[in-house]
Amino acid sequence: MKVGDLVREKGLQERTGVIVQVIQYSSLVNPQVIYKVLWNRHSPTLPTLAGPAWPNQLELINESR
Repeated sequence: MKVGDLVREKGLQERTGVIVQVIQYSSLVNPQVIYKVLWNRHSPTLPTLAGPAWPNQLELINESR
């Protein structure tokens, strides 16, 4: 997944959003990536529309060019 992709959140909250930032960080054992997503609805736990999401929480709907 990359910036501009349209994604859907897996699980109970059927939110859709657009990836606005890819945050990569690495540890010695396992490199990680987390996405900052601009959602169409607020999360029950975050008061803003932009929030973090792990790759396993997202389902790709449409790729950007």
